Amino acid sequence: MEPDNIIEAFIQVVREQDYVFSEDAIADLPTLQKNLAAIEENLSSQAIAEVIRQWYLNHESVIDAIFDKESREISKVAKTKPQSQENTLENRYRILEEEVQKLQQRKK
Repeated sequence: MEPDNIIEAFIQVVREQDYVFSEDAIADLPTLQKNLAAIEENLSSQAIAEVIRQWYLNHESVIDAIFDKESREISKVAKTKPQSQENTLENRYRILEEEVQKLQQRKK
């Protein structure tokens, strides 16, 4: 799966399918947030996707939802022009952070 598709599928699952996050997955969200914060200075689609992938490998129900979402709904994320890619990454990173935080709030 392409890095952009992993990021987009994960964001959609967090927004639309929070029921796939077990108690263990919710409890492990701070690890995801910490690892995302660690790459904030060197944002790239590949780096963000790898952090997400490393996290969801421990949470089977989340993996299933991401791959299902990716195969059914995300055709191709349009490639951005190099000059706008940095801004796009920052926006997606911010959206990802916000959605994970909202998920934690909903599940408390």
